[in-house]
Amino acid sequence: MEVAADVLANCLGITPRRVQLLAKQGAVVKLRRGVYDLEKSVQSYITYKLESLEESQEQKSLDEIRADHERWKMRKTQLAVQLLEGKLHRAEDVERVWSQSAAAVRSRLLGIPVKAAPQVAGMEDAGEIQQVLQREVAEALNEIAGYDPADFADPLPLEDEEEEDDSQEESGI
Repeated sequence: MEVAADVLANCLGITPRRVQLLAKQGAVVKLRRGVYDLEKSVQSYITYKLESLEESQEQKSLDEIRADHERWKMRKTQLAVQLLEGKLHRAEDVERVWSQSAAAVRSRLLGIPVKAAPQVAGMEDAGEIQQVLQREVAEALNEIAGYDPADFADPLPLEDEEEEDDSQEESGI
C-alpha cells in the first residue's frame, strides 16, 4: 500500500522529516518522491529499531565493562597505596607474624616455671610466691605485647611490580 510521508510518520509515531531521513538511511522503503510502501517500511523500520537497540545495548555493555575495569584498577591502586603506607597488610604477612608471635608467646610462657622455680624454691608464703609468678607473667606478656610495623617491613612485591620486572628482564632493561 502506497502512503504519503505524513501518513507513514503518523503510523510510526515520528515526524515526516524523520521519515525522509530514515529513507536516506534505508530504514523505510521509498517508492518515489513523498510516497512510501507502508508494509515494507513498517517491517524495515522495526528491523532498524531492533538493530539500533542491540547496538546501544552492546555499547552500553562495553561501557559498563570499561567502567567496571576502571573501578577495579582504582581499587587495586588504593589497596597498593594502603599497603605501601603500612595501613594494609597481606594475609601471608599477617599469618607469618601471628605464627611467630604465637611461637614467642608459647616459648616465653613455657619459660616462666623454669625462671620462677629457683626464686620461689624456699618460699612458704603464698602471697610472696604469687607476687613472683605475677611479676614473671607480666614480664613475659610485656615482652611479647605490641604491634611492630617492622614485622611487616619486607612485603612481597605487588603483582604489577612483578610483571614490570618480568617485562624489563625480557626486554633487556
